[in-house]
Amino acid sequence: MCRRGRVGMTQKADLRLEMFSPDNIQGVAALAAECFTTPWSESIYQRELENPQSVGFACMDGRRVVGFIHCNFVLDELTLNTLAVDAEYRRQGIARRLWAAVTEMMTGVCSVCYLEVRESNIPARTLYESLGFAQNGYRPRYYSQPDEAAVLMMCNL
Repeated sequence: MCRRGRVGMTQKADLRLEMFSPDNIQGVAALAAECFTTPWSESIYQRELENPQSVGFACMDGRRVVGFIHCNFVLDELTLNTLAVDAEYRRQGIARRLWAAVTEMMTGVCSVCYLEVRESNIPARTLYESLGFAQNGYRPRYYSQPDEAAVLMMCNL
């Protein structure tokens, strides 16, 4: 069972969560470009705004996007596509807060969540395990730049 986390766990009092919107999507794409070697483009995130099976939250410090989560769902299955937090804001509970927002929204809609994570991304894997995810598969050479395996994880919501 996935752990929902607590919604208000950051050290900075002025951080707030917003649903993805035209106002924050450029910042989401910019943070994705900082955090990932093969990020989604702004146009992809723009298209996701129109997708009724997409859910995304941005963590805002003023007008700056400092973290975000993006998921898609089909029937009762949720896929966590992307979770990122600006390096300056890590280890403040932002990722947990973002996950809590998604699980709160998707309770009663989805019963399971899946994700893929780079094998070498130990901090992310540790976070996901602490949220209740468990490894349920492995895909060799799934990622490029650099070539790397994906660890598949899932949790029941």
